[in-house]
Amino acid sequence: MKNFLRILMVSGAFVTVAHAETVFVDGKPVSPAVIDQAMAQLKKNPMAAQQLSNPQFKQEMLNSIGMQQAILADGNAQGLDKSAAYQAKLNEIKPMIYAQILQEKANAQPITDAQIKAKYDQMKADAAKQQQYDVSHILVKDQKTANDIEAQLKKGAKFADLAKKYSIDPGSKANGGELGWSDGSNYVPEFTAAIKTLKKGQYTTTPVKSQFGFHIIKLNDTKSGGATFPAYDKMKDQIKQQIQMERTKAFFDGIKAKHKVEVK
Repeated sequence: MKNFLRILMVSGAFVTVAHAETVFVDGKPVSPAVIDQAMAQLKKNPMAAQQLSNPQFKQEMLNSIGMQQAILADGNAQGLDKSAAYQAKLNEIKPMIYAQILQEKANAQPITDAQIKAKYDQMKADAAKQQQYDVSHILVKDQKTANDIEAQLKKGAKFADLAKKYSIDPGSKANGGELGWSDGSNYVPEFTAAIKTLKKGQYTTTPVKSQFGFHIIKLNDTKSGGATFPAYDKMKDQIKQQIQMERTKAFFDGIKAKHKVEVK
């Protein structure tokens, strides 16, 4: 081996990493299976996976693997694996180990392109049917002002004019309170709930209170579907992650359904 990049000493054990990506502890090579397993775990983290193309980062990870094996060797030499302290620590983390093993078992079946495409098609179809709302609002700090605006609207004042005069929302004030099209998911729940009670052209006759203040909300128009749905290639990786998350949730939901967990 030539040009060793680093030599570390951990509890009397020498750790070396060569350019050939072979890790040695006390002159003995670490099993390639151990290295491959550690690298596979790193690749599950998208950010770490990207960094592995950086030679310096990869070198640090290999050194870390070597240090872990050095600690393992030193602990074994002291008989820590047979100690009461080790067993106590093992019992503390056993649920996490079991959860990881069971979850990996549950997710052993790979996610296929057909499953991803089916999910994409369903999401696209749902988006096409999603109700969209074109909304304006007037936001004020107190209910007294909101009630006064409501009274002016009933007398025939124009909503946009009152928004420009009274609203404290800097993002919509200049546009007469216009918020544009949305499915409502980007608004606070009470705001969205109020929208769904209105018909085209109507406004709320009772101010809607939220964490931001008091809103008078007007529904300008509705339609089904929104903007152009992203192309499959742009969504594929995101959908794969979503399917994985759904599998993970289903796994834990299954565990919860099998066992009665109570806090009293």
